[in-house]
Amino acid sequence: MNGLAIFGLILLALIGNILWYWLKFDLKNKGYKIQYFYGHFSDLAKATEVIKKTDEPRTKRTYRGILFSLILVIILMPIIFFMNMESTENRRCRRFNDYKLYSLNGTIAFKYIDKPNHAMETLSFEDGTEENEVPIFVDELFEFIQPGDSICKVSGSTELLVYRTGKLTTFKVDQKKYCTE
Repeated sequence: MNGLAIFGLILLALIGNILWYWLKFDLKNKGYKIQYFYGHFSDLAKATEVIKKTDEPRTKRTYRGILFSLILVIILMPIIFFMNMESTENRRCRRFNDYKLYSLNGTIAFKYIDKPNHAMETLSFEDGTEENEVPIFVDELFEFIQPGDSICKVSGSTELLVYRTGKLTTFKVDQKKYCTE
């Protein structure tokens, strides 16, 4: 989501809250029972009741303006949010391109499933670093890899090389699986 959309959502949320609390405050002053942390939609019904009951044109105009503004905020917020949300396809392709730029080189100390971290397949290297991104992209790597294997991925390449006792195994990630471009 771009910065302008985020700013717009924050601004709409701020305006909506200010209008709603003004409405609640004014309804309370007019003798209506209100709740500050829930019952917002019942306040809209109470506001229409005020419009129907009052003979004062200024009050009617103010309440109509507040109701219109609140309804507009309620409608615009999801529209702005969903129109600016990144598509799953774009996100997958961006993640693939990040993987492509990624480089990796080390010897596997052990592997494990990191249950507290969404059961991520994690590789631990002898230098103490851990890796959980590569197993997402390289199918069958986690099952194949064993402690003592050396792993290498060059930045810009889609290939990942695994060296085991003098034998080289290559895993290639298919770009078509992540990007339609």
